[in-house]
Amino acid sequence: MTADCSIKRKILFTFLCVAANYAGSCLARIFNLPLYLDSILTIAVTFFCGLPYGLATAVLSNATLFIIDRKMIPFTLCHITTALLAHLVSVIAKKKGEKIEMDSFIWAGILSAVSNAILGTVISDAVFGSNTAENINNSVQAIYLAVPNLTFAVYFSGFLTNFADKLISATLSFWVYKIIKR
Repeated sequence: MTADCSIKRKILFTFLCVAANYAGSCLARIFNLPLYLDSILTIAVTFFCGLPYGLATAVLSNATLFIIDRKMIPFTLCHITTALLAHLVSVIAKKKGEKIEMDSFIWAGILSAVSNAILGTVISDAVFGSNTAENINNSVQAIYLAVPNLTFAVYFSGFLTNFADKLISATLSFWVYKIIKR
């Protein structure tokens, strides 16, 4: 999608990305993966359509996920941060005159991973006592067995989970970007 792409196409793509985010989150829960997969195409929609569509995807994804998990609303802040950082990386790459390639998506993923690890873990710890999702709690327990310090286990698990999650999101977003660009 280009800058001259119609608003209808951008809206349709946004809703497709929301549906993909919802499906990713459901798959992570069904298979008990220690991942979120709730923002797998947020980076793509932000690179393609711009910040307003990335923010809409973030908010609509979490609102939709609220149906199956009431704990999702506070984590909308993490999702918004993902869209904001993807936009920042996109703007910087375009200002430098760089062609948008995998490295831009990976940088968006890395920045989102770090910000989401900090923000998400703080939200999880402060609001929910670090008890938010069974698939994530399993990774906290595994780390706690190795290092019996709950605070460390919660924050380290949050970092590892977000890092893997956002790199998967960045990679999927890049391939969707490449496919649509053709």
